[in-house]
Amino acid sequence: MGRVTIFALNECPHCKRTKAALTARGIPYTEISLSDYPQKRSDMLALADRLTVPQVFFNDEHIGGADDTLAVLEQWDKERYEKEIASVENAPSDVRLEVPTTPPVQAKPEPPRSEDDLILLPNGEEKSVLGVTQLLVKGMPRSNLSYRLKVYMNVFTGEEGVDALIKMFQLQSREEAIIFGQLFQERKLLNHVADDHKFQDTSKFYYRLQAFQEPKVLNTYRIWTDRVDPDSMALLARLKKLMGKIESDCTNDEGYLDYVAAKEHPKYDIFEEAVCELQGVNFKDMAEDEKLAFGINLYNLVIKHAFMKVGIPSGAFGRASFFTSVGYNIGGDFLSFSDLENGVLRGNKKAPGQLSPPFSSSDHRSNLALSDVDARIHFALNCGAKSCPPVKKFTSQAIKEELRIVAQAFCEQDDNVGIDEANSVLSLSKIMSWYRSDFAASTSDLPEIIVTFLRGEKKEKLERMIDSGKAIKVTFNDYDWGTNASKSEDFSREKLVLEKFGLAL
Repeated sequence: MGRVTIFALNECPHCKRTKAALTARGIPYTEISLSDYPQKRSDMLALADRLTVPQVFFNDEHIGGADDTLAVLEQWDKERYEKEIASVENAPSDVRLEVPTTPPVQAKPEPPRSEDDLILLPNGEEKSVLGVTQLLVKGMPRSNLSYRLKVYMNVFTGEEGVDALIKMFQLQSREEAIIFGQLFQERKLLNHVADDHKFQDTSKFYYRLQAFQEPKVLNTYRIWTDRVDPDSMALLARLKKLMGKIESDCTNDEGYLDYVAAKEHPKYDIFEEAVCELQGVNFKDMAEDEKLAFGINLYNLVIKHAFMKVGIPSGAFGRASFFTSVGYNIGGDFLSFSDLENGVLRGNKKAPGQLSPPFSSSDHRSNLALSDVDARIHFALNCGAKSCPPVKKFTSQAIKEELRIVAQAFCEQDDNVGIDEANSVLSLSKIMSWYRSDFAASTSDLPEIIVTFLRGEKKEKLERMIDSGKAIKVTFNDYDWGTNASKSEDFSREKLVLEKFGLAL
């Protein structure tokens, strides 16, 4: 009896959308979970030559990814499924489409946290730094307060802090509250706004929780003082899985994500704390292939976190501010999106529209830059826009082959590479205009580079155009900056401000 087979990931929103469409039509399917059986990824690559999930097969026929399948399903119902798929004997015949019968692979466990991560509370209970931070974020006051014509954002006075701690922990005296406030300060959960004073019972000094201390550095919910997993790729994989759960739960059947709801998800705070471990990662000493794979995966993860935490930018000015101002602490270095893409992954090249590279000659972060720049990174990086390549998982062991596959998949889409052989016109994604210097010495050289990313009929057409000797007109398509958001906050640089001149309203 024939069947529909889906290669999927457990928390993939596109897989969820595809499975929902099949179910709505009464069409059963068999799922091969790459989360449970990662070894089947090689079978999927061999069968589909694609990295994205889902990949759907009707018996032995490869249908494609989510969009391909949804388009095909417009012409399908349960009756047609039973007639053309289920009725086929001994299908699928390819053994690579068989579901594993062995137990699911257990993910590499997170190294245990140290006992130093625990804090003894007034009632004798021990709580993790995450647990205490959650209590403080919920229970401590926050407002914008003025001092000498300067406004400090998201702060509280020492007096307000003492009042809140007494209420939160049912303390018997203000002195006891001061002691615990100073303990939280020593554990780096709160601090004086200028790092000048210990926690005191006074209205003169302002304090701020660490969770709100550095709004432009997204992974500073806490200062990381615990052990750091030496396997940086495994750490990033756990973070991606955690983010995937949040995404999946907040994505509707049409594939649109509610970023506002995601920020309120029960696992969001867990992610916020877990991602702080990246403060201890040794990015500088990674081998080139590991740094390349890690950097791409990190960029694609941080975009999602940023859209949830500080909102989605709009307009050219808003996007420029967003990509140059927002980022992560990686191994003690702040890296904005532009720093990560243009400084590290592009070998410290100027970003489009910029006059200088991200890292000056005196900037120690310049030693993070890759020495060998692969233009195919532009087929792997996703900035959250609809015209971006889809997000995929990259590995240090197979990064070059994975980039070959994503380059091929990106260029197969007519919106990214269109060929008009009759008029000798090659229309390309705007990405290849912005980053043309990564691909070719000049625009006229692009056809000979792009043809290496193609296959099949499209490749044959462009080869004939090149061989004809006629001039090829290269044009660039408009870029769709729309996102997959069903609901989101707007990004504003004001959200990143800790203090400013003026008076609090």
